[in-house]
Amino acid sequence: MSNRTTRLELTGMSCANCAGTIEESVGELDGITSVDANYATDEGSVEYDPDVVSLADIVTAVQDAGYGVATETVTIGITDMSCANCAETNEEALEGTAGVIEASVNYATDEGQVTYNPADVSRSDLYDAIESAGYTPVREGSGGANADDSDGGEQSGADRRAAARNEETRRQLRLTLFGAVLSAPLLLFMADHLFSLGLVRETVLGVPQGWVAFALATPVQILLGKHFYENSYKALVNNGRANMDVLIALGSSTAYIYSVAALAGLIASTGLYFDTAALILVFITLGNYLEARSKSQAGAAIQQLLEMEADTATVVHEDGSEAEIPIDEVGVGDRLKVRPGEKVPTDGVVVDGDSAVDESMVTGESVPVEKGEGDEVIG
Repeated sequence: MSNRTTRLELTGMSCANCAGTIEESVGELDGITSVDANYATDEGSVEYDPDVVSLADIVTAVQDAGYGVATETVTIGITDMSCANCAETNEEALEGTAGVIEASVNYATDEGQVTYNPADVSRSDLYDAIESAGYTPVREGSGGANADDSDGGEQSGADRRAAARNEETRRQLRLTLFGAVLSAPLLLFMADHLFSLGLVRETVLGVPQGWVAFALATPVQILLGKHFYENSYKALVNNGRANMDVLIALGSSTAYIYSVAALAGLIASTGLYFDTAALILVFITLGNYLEARSKSQAGAAIQQLLEMEADTATVVHEDGSEAEIPIDEVGVGDRLKVRPGEKVPTDGVVVDGDSAVDESMVTGESVPVEKGEGDEVIG
């Protein structure tokens, strides 16, 4: 792999010696070709071999020297993941993108958290990396390097991820119901054959039972199997690894193709397995629906907990004056004022006054808890 050049927005420098310290710290890393830190512009440029040293190592070296690098962290919703291997594939695709410092993808929440250098990569590039791996990102806004990360934008992003989860739940439900309707007769055929019930004749409305099974199983194979076939192709061809979709597609296709060949008289066989091919897909799709519904419900519950957090805090200065500030600007040792009915903005200790505090976000208990001087409160 050829060398990469990254541009860093440096923080904390106060003189030219600071720039020299950064250059020395980064230059000691293996794989660094050249490094330049400019105190006048608070910028740095590093040429490195990504096979030897990572961007995360470079950022850590700057931080170890006592300085900082401007980075951004974004949470991206990812659909179409079916197992932990899918999450790992997305992580590798994101970490292989120039400008990405760290990437972590969680299959359970269908989300990826990416820390990146906004001077090198934009959100659009991150979305493209996910798509190149064969998955679908939930795009949020324009996604440029100067994208708005205000609270409104974050809320909009959470709404988009929730909407994507809900849509996936509805899609899986539709597929499950469609497959169940067509597979029910196949299940009856199988039960009749296994237990010799004599409920089904060899022909149905003059059509041999085998061809009826073929007519019922084929739409299931096409519509329910489409998702598994597409994901299998992406996993094997694009990513060079097998995942759960490959196993499902292999098992269902083997039963279906064998049955088609036997029905057409191409091979000798004592039975058809259209029911097996269809029911594999139906039961797996049912499991996907239940999983998607659980994720959607869990996501909604987490969002409700986050909405219980305070957005601002009233800080009391030493001279007695008060000011309302964003919650992320509250520092250790600040004295805060909480009025009746307001949410406790952060963890702390009561130094004056008493009141009943709602701690249901943490304890689940809906009855407010009495708090007085010296008691700990949870925000």
